[in-house]
Amino acid sequence: MVKYFRVVWVLSLCLIFSCSAHKKAKDTTGIKEITDRQEEASPYVLGSGDEITINVWRHDDLKRTVRIDPSGNIYLPLAGEIRASDLTISQLREEVSLRLSKFLVDPQVDISLSTLRSQQVHVLGEVRTPGSFSLERKLLVWEAISKAGGFTDDANQKKVLLVRSENDVARVTALNLNIRGMLKNGKIQRNVYLKNDDIVYVLPSFIADIERFMIRFSNIISPLVSIERAIIFGDEVVDILTGEPREREVIISP
Repeated sequence: MVKYFRVVWVLSLCLIFSCSAHKKAKDTTGIKEITDRQEEASPYVLGSGDEITINVWRHDDLKRTVRIDPSGNIYLPLAGEIRASDLTISQLREEVSLRLSKFLVDPQVDISLSTLRSQQVHVLGEVRTPGSFSLERKLLVWEAISKAGGFTDDANQKKVLLVRSENDVARVTALNLNIRGMLKNGKIQRNVYLKNDDIVYVLPSFIADIERFMIRFSNIISPLVSIERAIIFGDEVVDILTGEPREREVIISP
């Protein structure tokens, strides 16, 4: 462990290890912080760049396809400028209906997503075609890895890192992809759905030099996370990277 902290000092990374003696008995500490907030996958949230098609029943002149501008707004006749970014389609429909109700009697508004451009996830590390992929629907970690061509021959197929940025902090947790441990009665019992800008990093099966790996890891994720963000590594990640695994099972759950 001491050797690992020396590595972090050399790299000058803002890494905060959430390790304390009273947490050692918790097997899912790092994962729980993320997955407790995901008991159900959230509806899709619109963002800048997304294109939506708007129809108003019996008012064909109001039908149009618009793109959410960089400031997060759209413009519609009668309704004017409307903030669309960070709203679900249902929320935007309600807002458009409210605006149009000042001019139309009981407007029936239908909104559909034409082109998704605002949300994406990144799959990196030991996958065959690493890159960024559109988050067009609810996407599981193992589905994202499949989109990236699957594991390479050198991949650790049981443990991957999930980097999730929230409130100016990037939290790194380890996910268990042991399919046998996830299956019960032939069905996957618990899953983690990805969010916008999540980074899935597939570890190599063997890390010979921790310092070299950390430099490479930092260089890869730096363009995808703000440099002001702290990077918090959960206890289970420290165990994996230092080569000092403990007997425990990290279960991924929504």
